[in-house]
Amino acid sequence: MVDPISIIGLVGQISDLIQRAYNYGKAVHDAHSDMRKLYTELLGLKGVLEQLEKLDIASAEPHIADLIRSKEFRKTLSSTSELVGRLVENLNKKQTSSRRVNAFLWPWVKDDVKADIQDLERVKTWFIVMMMVENSTQMEVLLIESHEILNIAREGQEKGKLKDEEEKREKIREWIQPFSPKQLHAKVIKKRMESTGSWFLDGDFKAWRDGGAGSPRILWLRGKSGSGKSTLHAAAVEQLKSYQQEDPKIGQAYFYCSFDDRESQQPLNILGSILHQLSEQHPEVLEGIDQLRKSGEVLGENSILKLTSQYVSNFDKFYISVDAINESFSCIEVFEMLLQLVTENSNVRLFITAISSCSHWLEDLQLEEPPEMIEVDMGTEDVDRDIDFYITTRISGERILRRLSNETKLELREKVLGNAKGMFRYAQCQLDSLSTLRTAKMVFNALYDLPKDIYEVYEKILLTIPEADRLLARESLFFLSVALRPLTIQELAEAAVLDDYEARIDEECRLPEPMVLLEICQGLVDYDAATSVVRLAHSSVRAYITSSHTNEGDVAWFSYNIPGIHADIANKCLLYLLLESFQDGCCTNEELEKKYREYPLLRYASRYWPLHARLSDNYGRQEDSAMTFCLSSKKAGRGNFSFWVQCLMPDASREAIMASEPLYYASSFGLAGLVKSLLTSQGVDVDARGGRFRSSALHVACYRGHVEIARQLLECGADINLLDIDGRTALFWAKRLGRKEIVDLLEDPKYAQTKSRSLVTLSEDMDYPMCIPKLPYQKEGTK
Repeated sequence: MVDPISIIGLVGQISDLIQRAYNYGKAVHDAHSDMRKLYTELLGLKGVLEQLEKLDIASAEPHIADLIRSKEFRKTLSSTSELVGRLVENLNKKQTSSRRVNAFLWPWVKDDVKADIQDLERVKTWFIVMMMVENSTQMEVLLIESHEILNIAREGQEKGKLKDEEEKREKIREWIQPFSPKQLHAKVIKKRMESTGSWFLDGDFKAWRDGGAGSPRILWLRGKSGSGKSTLHAAAVEQLKSYQQEDPKIGQAYFYCSFDDRESQQPLNILGSILHQLSEQHPEVLEGIDQLRKSGEVLGENSILKLTSQYVSNFDKFYISVDAINESFSCIEVFEMLLQLVTENSNVRLFITAISSCSHWLEDLQLEEPPEMIEVDMGTEDVDRDIDFYITTRISGERILRRLSNETKLELREKVLGNAKGMFRYAQCQLDSLSTLRTAKMVFNALYDLPKDIYEVYEKILLTIPEADRLLARESLFFLSVALRPLTIQELAEAAVLDDYEARIDEECRLPEPMVLLEICQGLVDYDAATSVVRLAHSSVRAYITSSHTNEGDVAWFSYNIPGIHADIANKCLLYLLLESFQDGCCTNEELEKKYREYPLLRYASRYWPLHARLSDNYGRQEDSAMTFCLSSKKAGRGNFSFWVQCLMPDASREAIMASEPLYYASSFGLAGLVKSLLTSQGVDVDARGGRFRSSALHVACYRGHVEIARQLLECGADINLLDIDGRTALFWAKRLGRKEIVDLLEDPKYAQTKSRSLVTLSEDMDYPMCIPKLPYQKEGTK
């Protein structure tokens, strides 16, 4: 094998890169010009090096031999070899089998390649200058003077290395932490008023933070909705940050579970974020995460817990704090895993906030030795002192409230504080409302008509919405109440005007000014101008709308139950995806990006309709739309269905998108009702493949853990011996992922025999399917 640091070795590297650059230029149309420049520079550098090799072999120029054996020349050869290697790596990692994807990715690598071309020009110039010297003396002088050229090139290479390393670190972090709590923390801490919360921060929190080996390591803060738990949590996090700065052996990780963002409620995301924050304080953790990523092991809670325990031992104390753990849909599971971290690591301390006592959580876990804990109840007396301070500060800071007489100021304080009953949210709403009044007399009069609690506040707001705007308000509040991620104002405006009976949506249907929704829903929603995100002002807004308080009277128009609204939103999303604009199926990447711009709700609808359908508890309102949507795959170009698949897999080939079947995706997303309907339809292929890995519906049902769907598929003749693109069976994945119930199902003798590929027709009036043989099972890769 040729030494890569020799001239011959470097020439070989360059020859390989020339071919790659040529192929890349053919594959990526937009890269033609830059690839020609790279191609030219490489040919020039290759020619210079070959000439130097010839001169050395001929021994005609003694000073050339001295040059080639000099330390500076060897160093330059080595750095040039690294530069060529980096270019090869960049072109390899940025190229896929899809021409559309290559064109899309090129802008991301273009600047890097241009910088590398400049470095190639510099080293080529250096080699040429060295080759042209006439004697050893001149060469020594030029070697000194040429340092600047080489230093520029080497600095560029070092910057390139650092950039590559940072990109690698960022990819690892994105993999382990899909959801970051930093934005939520910044939002919450911004609302905190200085000097509030000292009763907790200087009391139980400080005792927990500074406690010795024998002290309780778990702190539980309980408080009703709107009492300020998140604000206290944010203040505690800030205190711990200051504590960290004083001692590098102190670490912390925090998290916020948000009622309006599904990603923040995922157990895997909560643990992943803790591990990610650990890696920011102890960089060696990244290597462990990267090894896990490269191992091919499916990322799971246990592997994250193991890594966290492995590296958290590097700290004397490590604090973990989780706000609103009750908002996680698997809160008991999250609590149990956090307890595991505390139990296994004596240096870990845990702080949790929730709306209820920890006692029933511990009862659910049925632990033999429940851990010792400090539980703090946000009693009205403690919180009232903070609310009183908040009211006093707002009165002195608001122009209209400052003008009130001392007697009226006192009355305002007493009435708002009395009605708040320990709820910051109530005080905030009342002071926001009173500060908008025009005169001090109007404020004085309003004090005699204050709502008695937060629910009455919301009722009052809803009843003041003009009748003409009530439909828009209701649709907006419904969507925000169960949205699975934060919505932009443009997305919400699109959702609010969707009509079940329109096959198209145009400017006549849309709101000319989406911001009008903020005016209509004032007091019930918050808007972030920096991100354009709109969300419910507080979790208590959703609690009110879904409570029995809205079942009767004038506000009954806004009443709903959560599963029912999930069904309605799933239906809205499906109707959106069934718009005429998407009926032609697959399109180019440029056209897809254009559609995303023209149809603001498209990204949300394409990603989240199946999840809303699953959360609808079989309400069934979306089932007709779902079947219509799936059956569009039978149209020319595979209709709206293939367009949706492209939205899910924009980097997949057209062939893979067109080959994907509805049954595969219904099984993947766990839509049992839709799977049954599809199996009922004529001529469905139970073993049809789909997705990135060309797996069957049975494969993906077992992979995702959908037991009943796997049972349905097996009853309809699904082939348990079918292999996916990696040569794995459904049973392999069930065992690999620890799906015991599915493993037992697949190993049931009645499904154990090899089955031929089948066409299935399922009569809704029968308990068992009629299986009509189609063709013998065809091996992977045959047509």
